Amino acid sequence: MKKTILILALTIPLAAGIIFTGYRSSSVQRQKAARTAMLFPGQDLKAEQKLAKTIAVKAINTEEWITFKNESELKIRNNEIRIAELHKEITNQGELSEALYKKKVAYLDQQNKIMKARLESYEKGPSNWESFKYGFNNDMDAIGKALKNFTVE
Repeated sequence: MKKTILILALTIPLAAGIIFTGYRSSSVQRQKAARTAMLFPGQDLKAEQKLAKTIAVKAINTEEWITFKNESELKIRNNEIRIAELHKEITNQGELSEALYKKKVAYLDQQNKIMKARLESYEKGPSNWESFKYGFNNDMDAIGKALKNFTVE
């Protein structure tokens, strides 16, 4: 009986001390943060200005994105038209060249579909705009050149 009373007498103040210091440290942290905000009020202003610039950049990127998307969709449609023309030309040619050219046209068609999917996936989850734009334009130019240089003999 004496041991339990002794244990309770020691643990209750110990637990109260732990709880009290936990509450006290959080209030001290809040006071330090308030003092810092009072001493350096320009930091909040800088954060607001940075946020305003970010919003402005997003608005510019939105306009740029719309024009980029429209131009890219036009290029993709033109590629699809050219691929359809190549399919017609290949079927008019002999069987010997047909197998070889069909593979090349199928590959270009697949690449065009991949570019269309990349354009749609970027719209759903934007990432780094500049790197996407650069890579997308390079890939679209490569497909365009391949279609332009593609000849059926």
